[in-house]
Amino acid sequence: MGAESATDAPVQAAASVAEFIRSVADELLAYFARRVTPHEDAADCLSETLLVLWRRRESLPTAADERRAWTYGVAHNVLAAHRRGGMRRLALSSRLRDELRVAPIAPSSDDDRAITALASLGARDRELVSLVVWEGLSIAEAGAVIGVRPDAARARYSRARRTLRARLK
Repeated sequence: MGAESATDAPVQAAASVAEFIRSVADELLAYFARRVTPHEDAADCLSETLLVLWRRRESLPTAADERRAWTYGVAHNVLAAHRRGGMRRLALSSRLRDELRVAPIAPSSDDDRAITALASLGARDRELVSLVVWEGLSIAEAGAVIGVRPDAARARYSRARRTLRARLK
């Protein structure tokens, strides 16, 4: 019977954490709704907070008042990360607007041909070429992103370039 109790302890602990999370979810959603705009972001913040609570369930304090305060600390950190992300998005969109004023996107027939040629490649080769050409990654780095070894990435990239060259003649 002692072994059975030891086996049940993690299950009971997980159930206790799940119960606690359910009990604070509504108040956490209200916390976020008062602090973020648009309100759809409140649900995103809540889900991130609940995910952190679940992942760190073994770090949750056992005393109810400490557990609740700790949970709000997690929510506060999630909110700070959300705001930093918003600031980064604003900075990037501002930079993009500035770049488009200087060099607006106006596809020429050459651009259309290049886009059509690129679209004719397989999905992995297209992503590999895009990561190298547009994002400035090395071939090995781009290969790692799409999940291929460096030597395979070099071979794929070389083959894709030959294909693109032939289609753009």
